[in-house]
Amino acid sequence: MKNAHYLYLVLSLVGGSITFYYVYEGMMLNNGKFDVIDFVQSTWTANPYAKSLSCDFWTGAIAGTFFILVEGLRIKIKYLYLYLLATVLIGFAFAFPLFLFVRHRQLA
Repeated sequence: MKNAHYLYLVLSLVGGSITFYYVYEGMMLNNGKFDVIDFVQSTWTANPYAKSLSCDFWTGAIAGTFFILVEGLRIKIKYLYLYLLATVLIGFAFAFPLFLFVRHRQLA
């Protein structure tokens, strides 16, 4: 596909937007404050389905972050540290598709 990289860009924007929306919603439930402990506990203790999604996410996020690092160094992507920071500060659903977008464009 000639313009497949744009799919990665759209996924990055959608992933970042949805992640931001739910974090914002959670903050509003906590009087405008982001509670890290409540955030982490809610994903591990809500029920077995939430635990399943959390394990699935963390496994994929760790593998994806490792891929960002290894592949970024291999093909010499500029500002590689920004994708790693975006993973932590914004979300994997934003950073990984954005990295794939840049990677696809650089390899084209």
